[in-house]
Amino acid sequence: MKLVVFLLFVALVAANSNDEVPQCAKDLANNLQSGKVCKEGDTDCINALKSLKTCLDNCQGQSTTQQQGIQCVQSQCKSSNPTVQSFVNDLIKCANYSLITVFSMLFALIYIMI
Repeated sequence: MKLVVFLLFVALVAANSNDEVPQCAKDLANNLQSGKVCKEGDTDCINALKSLKTCLDNCQGQSTTQQQGIQCVQSQCKSSNPTVQSFVNDLIKCANYSLITVFSMLFALIYIMI
């Protein structure tokens, strides 16, 4: 399943290669890929990221539009872990900037990484 999501991510990047991907998406993706969201060994943060993935899955299943998805994340995907909450806030800001491309790419990355 992660291979399918990874291929989807590659397709999204390729399809949007002519469009300028916002710098915020590049930064968030880089932080996620390089393990910079949570410090090594911070199990609370890693578990909070796993909970975020579950919440994102739920929001994706409940939402028919991208805006509904963002609103779901804003209202349902709060984290008691300050590091992950900061990541969620950045994700929401970035998703509002470029609704379809950014949110889809970051969702795919979160799924792949966790």
